[in-house]
Amino acid sequence: MVQKVSVGILGGTGMVGRRLAQLLIGHPWFELKAVIGQGSIGEPYRDVWNRKERAVSTHYGSDFWREVPFPAELDHCHVLSLAEGLEDKGIEVLFAAVSAEGQAAEQQALDRGRRVFSNSPYGRFDDENPLVITEVNGERIAEARFVKNPNCVTSGAVMILDALAPLGLEGVAVTTFQSLSGRGDAKYPVDLVSGNVYPLHGSEERTEEYIAREIHKILDSDVPVSVSCNRVFVQEGHFVDLRIKTSRRPDVAELAALLEGYNPLKNVPLPSKPARPLVVCAEAGRPRPNQDCFHERGFSVAVGNLCTTDAMFEVRLQYVVNNLIRGAAGSALLNAEYSYLLTH
Repeated sequence: MVQKVSVGILGGTGMVGRRLAQLLIGHPWFELKAVIGQGSIGEPYRDVWNRKERAVSTHYGSDFWREVPFPAELDHCHVLSLAEGLEDKGIEVLFAAVSAEGQAAEQQALDRGRRVFSNSPYGRFDDENPLVITEVNGERIAEARFVKNPNCVTSGAVMILDALAPLGLEGVAVTTFQSLSGRGDAKYPVDLVSGNVYPLHGSEERTEEYIAREIHKILDSDVPVSVSCNRVFVQEGHFVDLRIKTSRRPDVAELAALLEGYNPLKNVPLPSKPARPLVVCAEAGRPRPNQDCFHERGFSVAVGNLCTTDAMFEVRLQYVVNNLIRGAAGSALLNAEYSYLLTH
């Protein structure tokens, strides 16, 4: 019988933290021992969870926003302070689902000897911190104590680009249509986003910069990358248009085969890995966020509208990535699982 590793979640009351808590229910290797928050210390996790879900639903409208129900399996959890979480020396691993402002908590956890698997921007581009999507560059984890996963859009893009590397990557253009849950529990003014498209260029969100730098770091490549980001009135699932310059032009059959055949972790026994990291949707008008962001429990990226006859780009396609699972909580979990496999 496997001796489970005790883990905690920094920012466990936030939207990504709540998804992480769900993913850890019944996990064969990890056991959730600490939900660490800031403004709700001592409260039952159930109360905080329901209050936050209700707040977002009320803000955007319950006819649009679907609340995620609290799992009964987490009824034993109360929200702890960072100090309380770090006092428990049995907790070896912390998942970090905090904003950039929460970087001090991550650093304190590292200073106290914990291994941290983090979804936050803090330290993401520091050379000593591996930035990892498990399928693409999982070997970078090794015995690192601070492992980052990238922006949600990047999580899908780098797998697709890795799959298409045999074609010779020469340039990438990324245009995103990102769902509202990409901001977590932070809420946009309704009149800004309802029935609207909100361009992120020039805003306080640095998504465009992050995506380009993350692609370069994860692929270890200086391929030119152009990025344009937009927020749309969708709850969950980012829709992304990806156009790629390649050394040679494939036909659609070869393109689909490269994507469908991509499975670097096929023989690696990770509990949460998807059977197919990339799911090719052949149906016209797919992928779509509402229909396609939960393939393989949200761990797979849905790819469609494959085109190899564009006048400017050898490859054109679109994909949907679940921004809360594959693009955030799930990627951190896969990295932790891979680390566990390497160190146990």
